Amino acid sequence: MEGRIYVPNNKGLRKEILKEHHDPADIGHPGQLRMMDLLKRTYWWPGLKEDVKKYIQGCFKCQQNKFQHQKKTGELHPLEIPQGPWQEISIDIIGPLPKSNGMDAIVVIIDRFTKMVRLKATMTNVSSEGIAKIYRDDIWKLHGIPRKILSDRGPQFVSKFMEELTKALGTKRQLSTAYHPQTDGQMKRINQEIETFL
Repeated sequence: MEGRIYVPNNKGLRKEILKEHHDPADIGHPGQLRMMDLLKRTYWWPGLKEDVKKYIQGCFKCQQNKFQHQKKTGELHPLEIPQGPWQEISIDIIGPLPKSNGMDAIVVIIDRFTKMVRLKATMTNVSSEGIAKIYRDDIWKLHGIPRKILSDRGPQFVSKFMEELTKALGTKRQLSTAYHPQTDGQMKRINQEIETFL
């Protein structure tokens, strides 16, 4: 590297150079990019970038005073705790999966109180009316009518499903959107476990 001083593989010497380009009050903990720029003006050695990164990561003040470059997140509004089993449920679909007996998806229904999971094989192109029938035929007969249903499957799907189910059962609706902080995270966690199992 022309015009720059090559620093031999001497850990003590390299550490001293890093310290001189980071710690002094007039330099003031410049951060990785600025420190790299300062060093490259005069010095060079193989692995310089990695050494700078490790030095910055090892600096307590730098780690303590990191700037947040992201927008502040909104306040979380946790869901209410259900009062009893099968009063509030979460519903989602996993798929497409490899076909088995003509089915390539799974409807996942979770009781938010007991964390009990009910699974039913279906097709990925199942309609919201089809999901409502699955619920009516396989879940409702065992656990009754939920007071609330939580889902993030998309507004058209959820709207039609809720419309069909609430017509038949008289259930209160609670809608959510995908990736919303108020969405029930337990559904995503259970889905990960089911997908790992499969």
